[in-house]
Amino acid sequence: MIGWAKIKAISRYSGVSERTVEDWLKNGLRYVQLPSGLRLIKFEWVDEYLEGFNNQGDKIEQIVNEVIAKI
Repeated sequence: MIGWAKIKAISRYSGVSERTVEDWLKNGLRYVQLPSGLRLIKFEWVDEYLEGFNNQGDKIEQIVNEVIAKI
């Protein structure tokens, strides 16, 4: 998707609760905050944030392979 969304729409887009999105914001998900206090997030930023966790799976697989190779 292209564009900006409020937390509620981001939670639906991602399939997680609004509280989870709030946690993501605290943990580095980019957003803008308007003078009114409204926080907006680009769908693109959500995708980038979540794709960042994909590398962790690669690291785990590498560690597992190294351990198995030593056996």
